[in-house]
Amino acid sequence: MPIIQLSDAEIFYEAHGGGRPFVFFSETACDGEIWKRYQIPEFSKDHLVIIHDYRGTGKSSKPSIDYTTRMFCDDAAAVLEELKVRDAVVLGHSMGGRVAQLLALEYPERVGQLILASTGAAFPGATGLPLTMIKEMIEWGYPEYVREHTVQVGFTDEFIGTHPDRVEEFFRTTLANLCPVEFYLRHVLARQSHDTRDRLKDIRVPTLVIVGEQEGDPNMATSHRASSEMLAKAVPGAQFVVLPGQKHNYFASAPEAVHRIIRDFLSE
Repeated sequence: MPIIQLSDAEIFYEAHGGGRPFVFFSETACDGEIWKRYQIPEFSKDHLVIIHDYRGTGKSSKPSIDYTTRMFCDDAAAVLEELKVRDAVVLGHSMGGRVAQLLALEYPERVGQLILASTGAAFPGATGLPLTMIKEMIEWGYPEYVREHTVQVGFTDEFIGTHPDRVEEFFRTTLANLCPVEFYLRHVLARQSHDTRDRLKDIRVPTLVIVGEQEGDPNMATSHRASSEMLAKAVPGAQFVVLPGQKHNYFASAPEAVHRIIRDFLSE
């Protein structure tokens, strides 16, 4: 089992295929398994696809310490050093997009092209654990909260109605690999405290920003739609693509469409 031994954690990773490296960062408290259904089969045809489990998730160790997105970035950089990776395509979804920003800023030699999917540079307002999230988690229970929250933000009603099998397949992966609640909360705290707003101008690689059309009101600062638009304006030369009719989990609900967008970007 491929493991990187760090001073305070063990980080599990996998590499599939061959070619130019393509690194995937998953959403909050989600391990690398999420990419195996659609993205690894597609991009391992012509890339070395690299996934890993954040500390606190999957097969990586779970130290009970404060986590930060910079810590996640440094963990991933250690994996890339082990694999001697430079000039990679780096894709981060949701919280993973925050980690990907930091990788491009702190380890620019590792990143050749950057894809930021439904993410942002900071959370407006107070840091810490969101009150509504904690209230629902207590009332519903942890696994049910994750499921209901994912349904609400991740898939349109139309997709749920027409593809219930694919929604259940998604949950079989996410719930089977659900990390202990302590580490879910530690990931949320890391996500909420992230702030790269003043550094986005220093990202110097070709960048693609993607967001689903139905990911919230673009005029509300807390929505993925608004935060993605802000990223696209702040990163020099960034391209911005809105996926029609999609919510947050379009890597599972519309893989063919998002793969075409990514391949078009990579071919430029």
